[in-house]
Amino acid sequence: MKRIATLLAALSVAGLTHAGLKPGDSLTPYEIKNVENGKEYCQVCAYAGKAGKVVAFGNLKDENFWADLKKLQKLQSGYDRLGVFAQIIDSKDAKAIDAAAKKHGITFPVVVAKQKDWDKAYKVEGVSRTIYYAQGNNKIVWTGVGLDDSANGQLQERVKKDLAG
Repeated sequence: MKRIATLLAALSVAGLTHAGLKPGDSLTPYEIKNVENGKEYCQVCAYAGKAGKVVAFGNLKDENFWADLKKLQKLQSGYDRLGVFAQIIDSKDAKAIDAAAKKHGITFPVVVAKQKDWDKAYKVEGVSRTIYYAQGNNKIVWTGVGLDDSANGQLQERVKKDLAG
């Protein structure tokens, strides 16, 4: 009975979780470290020429986060003008993160933050599966926590609207 109550409490909190930033807010440049190649740079800046950008934040051992990234991988594969990257928020273990990305077939950058104050700008506050989609000018037009079928469909439609043609 205690397990059921804990599960129901967790599900109700998950259902109420919202991304900290909202449409109209902006992606803020910050320094990251790419776990695949060790390079340190501004990933938001690296995608300056992209018409759309998706940034996903999550926990290393959160399998639902990796499932979200697989959906984002498929989305990115359909649009050359879309830049996607993911930041691991609960680990700095570059080898473990890179191994997980490879295991799940993720080819876009998976990074860790170099700047300590990145969360002030992104308001993730430890919520795994936080996702922001912004247009080329860095204005956020879609936010979510997790990519269930509904959220994935909404994101796909928004990207298609912005990047088709």
